[in-house]
Amino acid sequence: MDSAQAYSIRYHENNQEVALEGSLRPQHAGDLDPVRQCLAEAAASVRGTLYLNLKRLRYLNHLAFLELARFLDHCQREWPDLRLKLVVSSAVPWAPIRFGHLTERFPNAIVEQYDKAFYPGQGVIENDQLIPVLRTQTNIVWAHERELLHRHGLRHGLRVADICCGIGDFAVLLHKEFKPEVIVAVDHSRPFLQYAIQMAKEFGIADIEYHYGDAANLFLSSNTFDFVTSRLSLQIFNRPELILRELLRICKPGGRVYLTNEMMSHNYGYPRHESVSWTYAQTLKMLASLGMDLSIGPKMYSLLTDLGFEDVQMEQIGITNTNTVVEDFARVIESWEEYITGELSTATQTPREVVERLHAGFQDHVYAIRSRRGFAIWPIFVASGRKPLPTRST
Repeated sequence: MDSAQAYSIRYHENNQEVALEGSLRPQHAGDLDPVRQCLAEAAASVRGTLYLNLKRLRYLNHLAFLELARFLDHCQREWPDLRLKLVVSSAVPWAPIRFGHLTERFPNAIVEQYDKAFYPGQGVIENDQLIPVLRTQTNIVWAHERELLHRHGLRHGLRVADICCGIGDFAVLLHKEFKPEVIVAVDHSRPFLQYAIQMAKEFGIADIEYHYGDAANLFLSSNTFDFVTSRLSLQIFNRPELILRELLRICKPGGRVYLTNEMMSHNYGYPRHESVSWTYAQTLKMLASLGMDLSIGPKMYSLLTDLGFEDVQMEQIGITNTNTVVEDFARVIESWEEYITGELSTATQTPREVVERLHAGFQDHVYAIRSRRGFAIWPIFVASGRKPLPTRST
């Protein structure tokens, strides 16, 4: 076993954290010497809590598991006041259960499955109630977006990753239109992924790789993909910069990261614009209470620039009732109405009288869409940036 290639371990002194990543499957006890040394040095140097970050530890054999158990036992005897927190992810299905057994034996250790609620709106987003909303949105966005993708660097034969792929319909459309060499689609919602896999099967598409995973801790190699997408996703996370760093990491130098996000504060409908404006302002407040920012769209230029992306490009898709099939647009707003006055209102404990006013506001937006003299818009911002090439040393 080449242990140097299979795993990495690093102690972050400032965070009192040991991060262990990759595949820890030693054949001999001596293969674990670097792990023992790092853990021992970390435990001896901290007070309070030592964090063991195991979110990206994909494989662990029995010999390695026993070594971790010995380390916990040593800590309990040597430093009885030291607490150990083992942070795991549901993207590694065995981890919560297997490490959970250790806490039964070692009371100073706890296991935290951080992605049970790794962003505040997770319970509202990652369920099958959102599937009809996502489906209706894609039906009208793709007609505008397919041409933009060319301008943002997507072409045939690239290696593509679609992160926060949702129900997988965008990955299917990319597969059909651009015929990538490889396309990997990742999401943290099991209902979404089940829907995506079933849809690809029904369409006879077998070469999209669907992965269950956390966008802030991807099990994808660095510098792997020519084109990395994340659509209508950063807006639902309270810490979008964590996801952006992962998108940057997996993108090849010279490749591009492509993003879309909304500006809900500028959703508009006339006539009855006052009712429509109030409805989206209230919806934004409800979403903000769950850590979401559905007006993040224009901020993407700064986010990409601050992370060091080059050649940042920015443009807007203005979906209106003059450039989109009216009934398709109306169905999108009706799907929002059902979801926001149902699932979201329940999660945010919105009073009944506010919910009734929301119903009326969404219907007023639909009226503006269908009215012969009405005008309605849903603005989506598109941004992409190129990952810098490595600088040559002189």
